[in-house]
Amino acid sequence: MNKDFVLREVCGLNVVLPTGANVKDFGGALNLNDTAALIFEQLQAGKTVEETVAALVAAYDVSPETALADVQETINSLREAGVVA
Repeated sequence: MNKDFVLREVCGLNVVLPTGANVKDFGGALNLNDTAALIFEQLQAGKTVEETVAALVAAYDVSPETALADVQETINSLREAGVVA
């Protein structure tokens, strides 16, 4: 997880913002839905994929398979955006 990004709530939206030198290089922000925001928070806290899946199952009453797919998809999207190494 790249620690040079922060998650903030702005006008009711979950927004990932760059900090430090990333501000110039990233040039924008990412809007996350509530599920992706929870995943981002878990990853930023150093949680494993398995712990993140468990958090989604508890928060949204979804199956572990659905939660795992959501976690993997979100990680891939964050990786493509340069937020996750």
